[in-house]
This record gives sequence, structure tokens and C-alpha cells, in this order.
Amino acid sequence: MKAGRGKRAAERASSAEGPERAASAASSRPVDPRLFSLAVVAGYGLFRGVNANSYLSAFASVEAPFLFVPDLFFNVVVACSVVVCSVAVIALVLRGRLGPLSMPYVAPTVLLLAANLCALFGAFSWMPSDMALIVPGVLFGVASVMLSLVWVEVLACQEPRAIVTQIALSMLVNMVTSWVLSGLGGGARMVASCVMLAVMALCARYVRGALRAEGSCWTDVRADGAAGACAAVPGVGDAPTAGGPSRRSRPRPRGTYRDAFLELGDSLVAFCVMEAVIGLLNSFMLAGSVEFAGSGTVSAAGMLVGILAFCIVVFVVQRIPRVSTAFRVLMPVIASLLVFLPFLGEQFNLFFSTVLLGGYYFIALLITYVVAETAHVRRLSPYVLMGAAACLARICLAAALLGGYAIGSLPGGLFGESEHIMRYLVVIMAVIYALSLAAVLVSRDRRRRRRRGASAAATGSDAPGGGGSDGGAPDAVGEGFEGGAAAASATAASAAQAEGDAAFDARCAAVAAEGGLTERETEIMRYLARGRTNAHIAGVLYVSENTVRSHVRNIYAKLEIHTRQQLIDLVEDGRGAR
Repeated sequence: MKAGRGKRAAERASSAEGPERAASAASSRPVDPRLFSLAVVAGYGLFRGVNANSYLSAFASVEAPFLFVPDLFFNVVVACSVVVCSVAVIALVLRGRLGPLSMPYVAPTVLLLAANLCALFGAFSWMPSDMALIVPGVLFGVASVMLSLVWVEVLACQEPRAIVTQIALSMLVNMVTSWVLSGLGGGARMVASCVMLAVMALCARYVRGALRAEGSCWTDVRADGAAGACAAVPGVGDAPTAGGPSRRSRPRPRGTYRDAFLELGDSLVAFCVMEAVIGLLNSFMLAGSVEFAGSGTVSAAGMLVGILAFCIVVFVVQRIPRVSTAFRVLMPVIASLLVFLPFLGEQFNLFFSTVLLGGYYFIALLITYVVAETAHVRRLSPYVLMGAAACLARICLAAALLGGYAIGSLPGGLFGESEHIMRYLVVIMAVIYALSLAAVLVSRDRRRRRRRGASAAATGSDAPGGGGSDGGAPDAVGEGFEGGAAAASATAASAAQAEGDAAFDARCAAVAAEGGLTERETEIMRYLARGRTNAHIAGVLYVSENTVRSHVRNIYAKLEIHTRQQLIDLVEDGRGAR
């Protein structure tokens, strides 16, 4: 009998070990970067497309929104739900209850599926009028926040070049998804949305598994500043420098939320002002019955303009502007058009609204990239950074919606139409003032950062000839010479330069191995050792200057140096980190 019990126990143990061995084998299987990127682009694009369509149609309860407001009460409910959910997520992260790759994606997908099915079978129409907007608004607000954080976390696990490329391609998928859904009827639209949400959930499941297999996630930062269990932060396919320790054995310095929000401050100001401007004007026009032909298609047109502008910046210009820079370009344009808004016709209203919403979508995409990049570089929770951004923006939006509607709903006075125009001008002046104030704050923050950078450059001994110039060896050797002697001289010079480059790379590799630098940090260190500026490195590597500065700080900390001249001397001497 004892032998039988032992045999059964051994069978149970072997059966329990089977799934573990299978999971271990699956985790050791390499992740295909192309398949991973395809899943991210498809999943995030489908989510954004279905999310936008559900929001603008209030789950097919309205035929077309006025600008971007399907129903004022529905919008306010969604904004309040987003604020409450974002605050709850931030609190859970800071208390250590919500770690890396732990944001649920099945539950919010089920919430959106339930809302679409209720709209399909008419369940909302059986409810009282207020509840028919509160229930779908709460479902949408909670689900959209959770799924947005899921996908922003996936983006934050990648390198900045991959982040911006995946956002741009996802927005193209978003555009196609929105176009397909907008062309369907109510029932067919709900069914198609459910299918797309199911595909999105499968994509999220795959990328989550790939990130766990690769050990790619942000550090779990608790309120006391201690790091949690997931301290390795390489992206998919990101490996440590050959011969050097991995990120697990030697984690790089971690930033703080205070530093991150100081860095994101001007971007958040610009984004919140754009939210408030759109909400104020939209609700005022809605309350004052200011309608014009094509108002229902403005949101789709504005989204198209914003996405195309972002794709042009990513794939053609190949240099991502700062949010504050984009805002300073948009602000005078919007303010100038606002002055003429009450006096010109419907076509001008249509043009202005398209420009306003296009600028808003463009800045929203920049915010997504900046938040994901900051979370990646500083190893902070994207849940906190993106949750705070969404919370602040929705607070501004809700306040502007209610304020604009209150002003537009005031009873008419003695002067009739002229008084309505004067009220319109008061709103416009308030909007222009908000834009100007935001521009002042953004410019002040930019000047403060420039002064900090100038003082750092003055105190630190920079590379000779590196102040503002690229320095380095010339690109061409022996130009202008003719004949065989010139060719021989050029060949000899090229060989000498190649030999010097090989020796330089060997010294850099030795220093990187001693200091435990990652692959990206080693790449940046090579440029620094050649005297390149942060702006030049950002342009070559297709990242922002903030990313370069963060990497430079990490390099200095690991090599135990303080200035660029010390780095150059370290590489020239060929010694390891002191």
C-alpha cells in the first residue's frame, strides 16, 4: 500500500512538473522581433481605433459627434471615470500593489465587450436616461485607462527608436480601423468592434508573454524608494555589452518621479491647455447651438491630419520635436484663427476646428512617446506617468466642458445676437489667455533648462573643440589630388584611419566591459569620447536629447567620472573604470 501511495505521489509530481518544464522551454525560446513588433502595432492600433469609435459614437447611441463631443453628459462621466481610475492605479503602484506587467488586460477587454454587446442588444435603452449614459461612460472610462496603460507599458519596454516607430505604424492601423467601423451600421459596428477587441487581447497576451520571457520591464518602485523584483530593463533583443555584466547583475541608476515630472512639466502644460481649449469651445458651441455643416466629420478629419503629421515627422523628418516646440508653433496659429471665428462662415469654422483637433491629436501622440521614453530611460512605472497625464488632462477637460456649457447656456439679454457674439468673444479671450499663459510657462521652463545646461557645460571640462561642433576626423581624405600618388596617399590614409578606428573601438570596448555598460551606453560613450555633443548624438541615434542626457549620467556613474574630459582621458589611456 505504501508502495502504491509512493507511485501515485511520483505520478502527481511528474504531472505537475510537466507544465513547468513546458513553460521553461517556452520562455527559453527566442522572441522574433518582427513578430513582436507586428503584434504591438496591430494590438495597439486596433485598441486605439475601437476606443476612438466607441467614444465618438457613445457606443452607437449618436449618429455623429459635434466636433469631438457625442454627448456632454457622457463626456463628463468618462472624464470623471478616467480621473478616479488613474488615481487608483497610481496609488496601487506607489504602495507596491501593482508591479511590472501586472495591469490586467482581460478584465478591461471584457468591460468593452460588455458595453458593445449591451449596445447591440439595446440593453442601454431599457435603463433610465441618466443611467443609459452613466453606465457606458463608466465602463468606457475604466476600460480605456487600463488598456491604455497596458500598451504604454509595452512601448516603454522598447528602445526610443522602436517606440516612436511602433506608435506611428499603430496610428496607421488606427486610421484604417476607424474608417472601417465608421462605414458600418450600428449592429455591424458593434460586432466588428467585438472581433477587433478579441484580436487585440490576443496580441496583448503574446507581447506580455514575450516581455516576461525576455525579462523586459520597468523596475517596481515602491513608495519607500525600494526596487522590486523586476530590476532588469532590457528591451526585446537588447543585450549587455560583450564581456560586461548584465543589467540584472549591475542595475543602472534609477530616476525619481519628481525628476520625471519636472522633465515632463512643459509637455503636460501644453497637453492640458489643448484639452481645455477644445472642451471650452466645443461645449460653448454646443450650448449656444452654433452648428455648421460637416461638424460631425471634423473629429475624423482632425485625427487624420494629426496622424499624418506625426508619420511625416517620424519617417520623413526623422527628428521628434519637443511637445513645447510643437505647442509654440500651434499657439499663435490657433490664437490668430480664434479672433475671426465669430465673424466668418461655416467653412472657416470647419477649417479652424480641423486645425485645432489635428494639433491636439499630434500633441497627444507626442505625449504618448515622451511618457513611454521617459519611463524607459528613467526606469519608472509608465502606469504612474501616463496615469498622471491622463488624470490632469481629463480634469482640465471636464472643467472646460462644464464651464463652456454654463457660459453658452446663459439666457439672452437686451441686445440679442450682438450679446451672444460678445459672450463668444469673452470665451475666445479666455482661450487666448490660457494659450499665452501656457506658452509663458513652457518658455520659462525651456530657459531654465538652458541655463542649467550652460552652467553644467561651464563647470565641466568638455572635449576640446566639442562645444557646439561635432569635431572628429574628416569624412574624406586626400580630396583634390590627382594621379597614382594621390590614390596611394588616400589609400594609406584610409588604412591608417581604419587602424586608428579599430584601436579606438577596442579601447572603448575595454572601458565598457570594465564599467558594465550596456550596448546603447557603449554606443553613446563612443560618440562622447570623440567629442560629439548631445544634440549631435540625439540626431544620429534618432532619440531625444533627454534620453542622451540620461544615458550620459548613467555612463558617468558607472565609470565613476564627472566630466566628458575625464571620459576622453579614460578612453585614450585604455584603462578600465577607476
